[in-house]
Amino acid sequence: MKGSKNNYIQIEKRVEILLQKRGISGHVAAERFVKDFKAYLIYFDATGVGSADTTMSLLENDSNLTDSNILNTNFRKNLFDLISVNLRNDTVFMKLFSILLDNNGKGIGQGELALPLILAGYSFSNDSDGMFDGKKVEVKKNGASLKPVETGLTEKGIVDKLNKEYWNGTVPGKINKKLFQKHISSVTNPDDYFSYFKNLYVGCDVSALSEEVKKCYTDANKFCDAIGKFALREYQRVDGWHNIIYIDNEKQIVVNIADTNDIEGLGLKFSPKLSRCKDTQAISDGYVNISI
Repeated sequence: MKGSKNNYIQIEKRVEILLQKRGISGHVAAERFVKDFKAYLIYFDATGVGSADTTMSLLENDSNLTDSNILNTNFRKNLFDLISVNLRNDTVFMKLFSILLDNNGKGIGQGELALPLILAGYSFSNDSDGMFDGKKVEVKKNGASLKPVETGLTEKGIVDKLNKEYWNGTVPGKINKKLFQKHISSVTNPDDYFSYFKNLYVGCDVSALSEEVKKCYTDANKFCDAIGKFALREYQRVDGWHNIIYIDNEKQIVVNIADTNDIEGLGLKFSPKLSRCKDTQAISDGYVNISI
């Protein structure tokens, strides 16, 4: 049923209180998110899709949300399976969530501002992508990069110099079979991977990575997986996040990683970028892209 002007003013105030509680403020994208939330919520109410009051009542009660403790475990889910049954049964919320999911801005990824709507005790943070129970959460879009080394700790282009020094200019970890084989043919001593990684990943313990790569460097998939898993663990150490969430809006898939040592079955694919060339990425050389 369509609400009155006074009712809508009250709804807007409730929205502001709710989103402030969830940390959605202090950022241009967050301010736009709040405006969009209000506009679409009232629009859906006014056009008879459902009740704005009912939707707000559901969101204001944390028992209607998914317990954020789920983020302490690794999982791969359909994004909408992360939404509680109570919220999924509310037509207005589901339409609203689908729209707000795409809300993003400078430094704010898709889905980052929408997660606080569905996870109890979870909030958006300007210092990190999200927080729950005092724990830092990293939120990334599908295909985003893992950085094993702090930005600025090594000079850009160091990986190209190392490729010339150790591999006659060939590039490790290439997906293209011919390019991968070209690199393999340049490896005269697999022990050289230790020095290569030590110079590339400054400040990291590369002993285990080097030993693993020595055993699998002729297998492209195993090689990329070894470097990807290393990068994931180091990224957690460098950035200090408790868990990292990857969201693929197109496929509506979400992957959460809390335990970086147990990621089998999550369907992750790692693509090491062991060449700088004309790459303009701001992060340090040797980063790895991850897709779900």
